[in-house]
Amino acid sequence: MMTEKLFTVLSSIHLIRPEFRTAIEQSLTALTLPKDHLLLEATKVAECVYFLEEGFAMSYTFVKGKKQVECFWHSGQIMVSARSFFEQVPSQEFIQLRAPCELLCMSYPRIHHLFEVFPEAHVIYRVIMNQYYEHSRERTRDLQHLTAVERYEKLIQHYPNIEQHLTQHELASYLGIAPQSFSRLKKRQRGR
Repeated sequence: MMTEKLFTVLSSIHLIRPEFRTAIEQSLTALTLPKDHLLLEATKVAECVYFLEEGFAMSYTFVKGKKQVECFWHSGQIMVSARSFFEQVPSQEFIQLRAPCELLCMSYPRIHHLFEVFPEAHVIYRVIMNQYYEHSRERTRDLQHLTAVERYEKLIQHYPNIEQHLTQHELASYLGIAPQSFSRLKKRQRGR
């Protein structure tokens, strides 16, 4: 099982002692899943946290019957529906793979065991949850203070190949604009 990417990420947060590393490795399951696979559906409880070795994924909800894209993950990131997983309550979001993916998965009971045995697991959890929180705050600020063009440019800067994975409707949804406005924005960008 390839775990070096995961341990590079975890080690950037906190020192990983050999016994902690072994316990993590023994708790992981490797998965190879196809494009469009749903890792999580709304109303179901998130049973796993994932590390995206290779691929691309997004989360979305439905608001008044319309798909609202909320978050993206690319290779090297930890994916979780945080509230659903850690509180073991039904999810409000869907998590869908938007490319064929290689993942590492750890179940709720395994994570809970790591919390009980290794204090550093709590440190890693707090840092990851803070990263999720800060990403959410940044997205809110961007929607309030950046123009649609600025939000699009920032998105492309962070996810250069995102247009290979998402439809124009999904991109428009994430940017908080109508699909027609997104089409006009794209035409203006090409005309530069």
